[in-house]
Amino acid sequence: MLEEIVEDIKSLIDPVIWITDGRFTSSELKLFDDARQLYELQLAKLEFLRFGEDLKEFVRRTAYFEEILGKKSWHYFISGVKGKGQIGHTNQYMTHWFYPYKGKFHGQMIKALINFVEAKKGDLILDPYLGSGTTLIESSLLGINGYGVEINPALAIVSQIKLDSLKINYEEISTEVDFSKVYKIFEYFSSLKIPKNSIKPTIEDCLTAKELLEMLWDRFFPSSFLHDLPFEWRNFLLLIYLHALSDYTYLSGTKKGKSLQQFFFDNFKEYMETIRGCWNVINRLGIELGDYEILIGSALDLKLKDESVKGIVTSPPYSIALDYIKNDEHLLNYLGVDIGELRNHMIGLKGRGKDRLVLYERDLRRSIEEMFRVLEPNGWAIIVLGDISINGSRTNFNRKIIEWSKDIGFEDAWQLERAILGGFAKLRFEYLIFLQK
Repeated sequence: MLEEIVEDIKSLIDPVIWITDGRFTSSELKLFDDARQLYELQLAKLEFLRFGEDLKEFVRRTAYFEEILGKKSWHYFISGVKGKGQIGHTNQYMTHWFYPYKGKFHGQMIKALINFVEAKKGDLILDPYLGSGTTLIESSLLGINGYGVEINPALAIVSQIKLDSLKINYEEISTEVDFSKVYKIFEYFSSLKIPKNSIKPTIEDCLTAKELLEMLWDRFFPSSFLHDLPFEWRNFLLLIYLHALSDYTYLSGTKKGKSLQQFFFDNFKEYMETIRGCWNVINRLGIELGDYEILIGSALDLKLKDESVKGIVTSPPYSIALDYIKNDEHLLNYLGVDIGELRNHMIGLKGRGKDRLVLYERDLRRSIEEMFRVLEPNGWAIIVLGDISINGSRTNFNRKIIEWSKDIGFEDAWQLERAILGGFAKLRFEYLIFLQK
């Protein structure tokens, strides 16, 4: 009787016993020390549900376990490539921290969600609201192909460069582009003057982010010593400048303020250190990066065939409460993006007053209908959405999405709740909404 009571107590205080349905304890499978929030334990259980029968594969795939039967997980090493603003093993590691975009996913969480949809090599993961590319970075690191759609040309470029940077050979770039050339590189980018409104939202053109970058270098970036460098290196250096421009814009006049040139120099050192870490970890683990493509387009009209996507992991914009264009105006202006035209197309920025909320709801539902169309039978679409506040009232789009799901055709719908500590855009909760076709 006493032994049964002891075992019951162990199962209550040992989360691994709950996660693995009693198969293992914390002495055998070790969670990361900072994985203690309820939603993290729930996600750990979901990914174990998918890959727990193959612990060798689980070592490679897991997001929330540090150690499997004495062997360090790949995420332990991947999240060890630390970036600016990193919190534990959750975010900002590898190239995730490149460019300070507001509203980024937590990469660790996204990895667990990709695990849950059981995407494997040869499958396709979709993010129709790509933002700064977190979903595609995680799918690529898992060796899974990714397809991203982003209406903002500037963010599409940022995402493309972050992904391409994972492939940069540190030994080669550090030899060719050393610190003695940094001032010359800074002078080149700081002197660029791309004509206003040169780049318009290219939804109808179906232009990829890579094609847009090629166009920028061919049409708007004057010939220079940089043109002799590999395409991915040039873009990498461009992103360092864009990051410095953002730092300079938001930190001027504060205690952290510096000159644009100093921000560029500092970021150059940190970016290069990250590339060194990425190169070492990818080679040490033998990671075969998945392919990816980023289309500048709309989530309302996906250029994909019916039932062509294994899984979807995405987060619609919070633009009815957060003006993404205003936040990245310095980036858009530098690249010559037509801001007025972009604003007319962005979900959540259409209309005024009450009409804006009505149009947002219409577009949100339409985008979910598109997700259903391209999703494979039995596939999962996972939508991350916060309870944003509009005029003092909290929205309930998580409940609406679950209500819509049956009419759209999904067979199953449920959600996990993630409490927001500190609050981004005054969020109280973020919901992970699971929809199965």
